[in-house]
Amino acid sequence: MPTKLTIQEPFLNAVYQRDNAGFAYIPVSGTVTPGIDNVTASFSPVNVGATQTLDYAIPFVQTLPVDKDGHFAGTVRLPGGWYSLTVSAGETIILRNRVGAGEVFVLFGHSFMQGGHDQSHQLPANDERVITLLDNLTSRNYQFGQLTTKVGPFHDHPDAWGQLGDQLVKRLGVPVLFYGCAYGGSNILQAYQLLTGQTRTSLPPGTTDPASRQPLEPLEDVFINYIPKTGVRAILVEHGYNDRGTSTAAFLEQFRYVFDHIRSTYQKPELALVVVQEELQPVPHCLYDIPTAQGLQQLIGSYPHTWKGPDFNEPFWPDYHTSSGQDHLFGAAIDHFASDWSNSLSTVFFQNSTPYLGLGTVDVFPLVLYNAPDTRLAAIDWVLILLAGLVLVGLFVRQSKKLMWAFLLLGLIALGRVTGKV
Repeated sequence: MPTKLTIQEPFLNAVYQRDNAGFAYIPVSGTVTPGIDNVTASFSPVNVGATQTLDYAIPFVQTLPVDKDGHFAGTVRLPGGWYSLTVSAGETIILRNRVGAGEVFVLFGHSFMQGGHDQSHQLPANDERVITLLDNLTSRNYQFGQLTTKVGPFHDHPDAWGQLGDQLVKRLGVPVLFYGCAYGGSNILQAYQLLTGQTRTSLPPGTTDPASRQPLEPLEDVFINYIPKTGVRAILVEHGYNDRGTSTAAFLEQFRYVFDHIRSTYQKPELALVVVQEELQPVPHCLYDIPTAQGLQQLIGSYPHTWKGPDFNEPFWPDYHTSSGQDHLFGAAIDHFASDWSNSLSTVFFQNSTPYLGLGTVDVFPLVLYNAPDTRLAAIDWVLILLAGLVLVGLFVRQSKKLMWAFLLLGLIALGRVTGKV
């Protein structure tokens, strides 16, 4: 009878967040024909591009126990890299062609983050290690793939993120995963009113139901259903322009509340934020809003675990808006946005931010012992223990050799009971 073997995790093409020592813990789980004692998981490094973190391409092999019903589950510790996984049970082998240990990011904010304004400049990632979620908000199939036409679950275009991914994998030598959770036209006030239960004075474009979870629904979906699997390094954020009319103090309060909620709700108190600094001075053809930009400046300087992302006060950006007459990102501005993000995600950032790893799987090894003897103590065992104690007391009181032999005999009987031999 042929052996039936299936793999549930890891997910094909998924990237699992590594720790600051450079290692990820990849879950391996599935089913096999009952009666098989164990399966073997073998991760072989895949050489892509010139930069690799692995000194030599040897497979990482681990044996996983199987329980009485044919389930196996365990976690394999791997250095950052791109792998091909084979799981074998006897002569039966299943291939999971690509899986990564690398960096995971969530994109959040308004239209600059969601992108898609310049339909003629939507560049896919060239490197197969730049990964995104292929699911949307109506599907949950845990499908991942190369970032080419979308950034799931909510972005319909690659915009700057394919380019950013290419730059990061070239520099870091590990795959990257992006979750697209930005909503064009949204603002922090909308998220704040949603979370605090206030009357919603505005809704993001296209949303008409005040009971909707937008603009937080994509982020909530990712943090509830996907981040527990893959882990995460940081949220990349831009908000401010669409909160015009809000004072600096109110913007600060609302921004902090939203991200305090995210960190607390999803139990990631030190989750890194990398925040765009919008314009602090008036710029022609720009969406600038100085009070919220000043709020961003204060947040970057004082809100815990927050890092500065692209700075729109750098020379390129005022020149771009003034010369192009565009208030959104077109052409070279998309390319520059990607490069600015890459520069912001520096070596110092990776060394000092706190990554949160996936939860992995529960090792089934304890279940393998399903037919081990029952080691709970019955009434007779307590009697034997009491008699052994009395004999021990008598041994010291009378110093009798006969009692010593009796003690040893009772000890052997008790040992046999505990081990199931008697």
